[in-house]
Amino acid sequence: MGIILFLILLSVTNLSQISSQCLEDQKSLLVGLKSNLIFYSSSSKKLVKWNQSTDCCRWNGVECDAAGHVISLQLDEESISGGIEDSEYLFRLTYLKRLNLAHNNFGRTQIPKGIHNLTYRVDTPEFV
Repeated sequence: MGIILFLILLSVTNLSQISSQCLEDQKSLLVGLKSNLIFYSSSSKKLVKWNQSTDCCRWNGVECDAAGHVISLQLDEESISGGIEDSEYLFRLTYLKRLNLAHNNFGRTQIPKGIHNLTYRVDTPEFV
């Protein structure tokens, strides 16, 4: 009985690791987003650690669904000061459900018009 339970747990663990890997198109969009953002790398705790050689679902501030689609970006307190107004990369993350950009410095920037391109309703805090 113990061996069967172990094998079941091992199978579930392996399936979750396989299914949660970042899709290449999602990684490309995140890399493009990072390159378009204006932020201070010395103050960043998440963006500066995004490394193309690792699974983007494991990047700090990124959450994926079981299929590998990015569903959440938590980019609060990243010293972002611009680069999202017309971000083709951000608005092509069509599975995105949560976007946290709180405590960045967008000045008087309006919420981008392209936000309506996202498939799901995104919970966005007021720009700070």
